[in-house]
Amino acid sequence: MYDKYMVLKEDIQSVVENGVGTGFALKVRIPYYRGVALSLIEDIQVRFNGRLFPKEELKFTTRDGTFTFQEMATMTMHRWEFGEKATVFVPLAGGIPLGFHRVETTVSIRVSYMGGARPFTVVHDNVSPMGG
Repeated sequence: MYDKYMVLKEDIQSVVENGVGTGFALKVRIPYYRGVALSLIEDIQVRFNGRLFPKEELKFTTRDGTFTFQEMATMTMHRWEFGEKATVFVPLAGGIPLGFHRVETTVSIRVSYMGGARPFTVVHDNVSPMGG
């Protein structure tokens, strides 16, 4: 539905803490036409140059706080609203290296009337360390 707007190239940036790259962050919009409880986010996967970062390695931040996917599985009162940019933190020693890279993001949301989880994927080529 809205998957082409899910992650924009400029919303992918290295994360640096105390002068050291610790990973990268993706600003992600929900690829669905309405908000959902965090417990309905079945899966988020990020691939960086082919390397898969499963949801167990990621952190998810909304206006309500930062959570692991294990914590989110029981969160029925915290929501990811339509139009809100959530942040997905991906641990990657050194952050995004210089050069251009491929980032693929898949978000699967459980939607009852669609018979279970529905995956939405967006792929960006030529991503640089500073976004875009």
